[in-house]
Amino acid sequence: MHNIDGDMRAFVVLIFALSLWFCSSEPEKNPNRDPYSLETLLFLEEVLLDVWENPSAKEDAMSRLRYVCRTKDTDDGYLCYMWGILEYQRGNYNESYAGFRRALEKNPNDTLYKNMLRLSAEKSGNLADLKSHSYDGEVLASLSELEKQCKEEKSPNISTFQFLIERGVFTKESLKRGSFSTCFQKLEPNEQISLQKQIRNPNVSYKERLYADQMKSDPFTKVWDTSSYHRGELGKEMVGGTQGAVSATVSSNADGNPSLVTGSIRPSPMTEAWRKVKLTSLSGNEAQAKEAFKQFLTEVRVSKTKGKSEAMMATALERAAKLLLEQDPSYVKIRFLAKEL
Repeated sequence: MHNIDGDMRAFVVLIFALSLWFCSSEPEKNPNRDPYSLETLLFLEEVLLDVWENPSAKEDAMSRLRYVCRTKDTDDGYLCYMWGILEYQRGNYNESYAGFRRALEKNPNDTLYKNMLRLSAEKSGNLADLKSHSYDGEVLASLSELEKQCKEEKSPNISTFQFLIERGVFTKESLKRGSFSTCFQKLEPNEQISLQKQIRNPNVSYKERLYADQMKSDPFTKVWDTSSYHRGELGKEMVGGTQGAVSATVSSNADGNPSLVTGSIRPSPMTEAWRKVKLTSLSGNEAQAKEAFKQFLTEVRVSKTKGKSEAMMATALERAAKLLLEQDPSYVKIRFLAKEL
């Protein structure tokens, strides 16, 4: 509890410091706004403080959060997700299920929302509703049903395994070593062989899925390649300064989601421009360094026109570039460029 209180105080201090720039009691409806914008965080901070520290205002705070989720949360379902989390913690599983379902309707591809919807459906007895809800809902409900069979040490239903394999839930590796492996071994040997032959995605990497989710929740992914950062690959040759610098590469598909397909990586324009700045600095080619730096500044200006959050992040990267040019040994040959920032 002490650590939680300490973390909460630190969070509150940060939010109030940032609130010098923004002030709002309730986020406005805007489908293009950043789900983690400061006005959203400020609203959420008010709710959390009332829920955790003001018993007399707790129910009113939950009512405000529920209202905003239902009427104004068009920002990735984040506030609906928080409503679901708070209700789940309070043991209100039906309300929790409603919150997570709303969140997933706003962002159907979020794996965290999916998992919490499944857990709340189990707790609230809504697995049948979940199964009829959507394509993914049927998968989530079937996974919960199989998990229940396995926990109760009942004979697993081969048709459930087959359905989940067809939907790409299991891989050969996960059936061999994952949480359902013991349950899978209870099937007849010929049934196991038959199911394993039906697996079409043996190369699925859950680690890559985790990285994709981390990048998705990182606002800097909009303007900078954050893949290597989330993998812990810092200080590499690609981008940035010496040991400890942030470097990354990530491509995007048509929907703007991070793509982690090995061999088809395409850096963001701003990251690629800065990579060239560093490489030309190390080679001592001032002319090429100037050209690369000019391109970097162009990409910064472009990002600043895309929206408030992009502008803030581009400004932060601009300031980081200035510090690198002024202080990092990798850029000693082109320190003169710092005056342009």
